[in-house]
Amino acid sequence: MKILKSFTIFFLMYSYATSAQELTNWQVGINANPFLFYKLNTVSYFDREKQDFPNGFGFGITIEKNWNERWGFKTGFESTSQNEKYFVNDNSEDNTRFSSSFKYYKIPLTVQYYIPIKQNLYVTVNQGVQLSLLKYFKSVIVTNSQRITYSSDYEERVFFETPQDNSIIYRNFNGIYYKNNLAGLIGSVGLKGFISDRFSYSTNLRYEYDLTNPDKTPIYPNSKTVHNFRIGLEFGLQYNFSINDRFDKSPIKI
Repeated sequence: MKILKSFTIFFLMYSYATSAQELTNWQVGINANPFLFYKLNTVSYFDREKQDFPNGFGFGITIEKNWNERWGFKTGFESTSQNEKYFVNDNSEDNTRFSSSFKYYKIPLTVQYYIPIKQNLYVTVNQGVQLSLLKYFKSVIVTNSQRITYSSDYEERVFFETPQDNSIIYRNFNGIYYKNNLAGLIGSVGLKGFISDRFSYSTNLRYEYDLTNPDKTPIYPNSKTVHNFRIGLEFGLQYNFSINDRFDKSPIKI
């Protein structure tokens, strides 16, 4: 938190001491993204329990560049976490509860469109693709008789009535229960404001939809293809600069 405050104060102070730049400058920034996470197409007897609010959060760096006053691109790198909780309502007496948490590294790439609404304030619209790389997962199934935990680095079975049958295995389980790489869509609409020639802020309503089925081993029996869906807010701070400022292009007098 101290580093983030120092970063913000530094660029706020520096932004007022620099020369004017155009909208086509490079923009490098930081972002935070609280979101709601859902899995679509799960079977009907998987009832969603009360979820954390929000049940997902991400943060990272962003890189933006406009080709002209309207069109540009946006990319970056994010680290995100998300979780879900279900009760298996299949008319059995097992009282099965299922919960999972995931951590992903994400690389989005979007086309960005600027709509000016007043001086130094724009509506921005983004649409593009995203690659998600699984970093860590942990899933827990609890019934009346046992608890099964499987994660990226271990698998454990605990039997409540026969503890002598308990077992634990340590190994890398990434890519066995859940797929390591997911391809998806990402888009947003929001506002971008320029505090000065060097410093800007943004706030967006953002969605993400994974086209790839994240489950490699079916967790939801008899379900259709499962897709991750996320919707939330994105807040960002950007530093604006021009590479051309590093070079003096004035002619050399002989």
